[in-house]
Amino acid sequence: MQMSDSWPAMAFEVWEEGEMLRLLLRNKASIDMRVMKDILRSMDLLDPRGARPVLVEQEDLVCMSSEARILLVRACRNGHRPVGFLAHDLPERIQGEFFARFHRPPFPFRVFGFREEAEHWLLGQRAMLVFSLS
Repeated sequence: MQMSDSWPAMAFEVWEEGEMLRLLLRNKASIDMRVMKDILRSMDLLDPRGARPVLVEQEDLVCMSSEARILLVRACRNGHRPVGFLAHDLPERIQGEFFARFHRPPFPFRVFGFREEAEHWLLGQRAMLVFSLS
């Protein structure tokens, strides 16, 4: 039996990288409310204070339900955790910009085309947050 037959494919990966968290939405992932709850729990386990910025990337054909997007915005209503969305192509950029304009997340959110640009903005946002909390 192949491993892929016995284990369901993970829809996402979350890990620490320097001063930020990284979130990768896997290829052909379907992000529903259950998966979104798992993502939020994973983030809280790695950063219980919710102060570390997050760099989000997605592989091809990721689909997120409207309920999952609404849950994300509601769950992060009082959050200050900045989120940078790395868009590798035009459809991803459109998806990120739509999320920002339609859902108006209460946390700092921007779409980027280059990782270095996203990391620079995220670390700047983190510095401002640390300064404001001190």
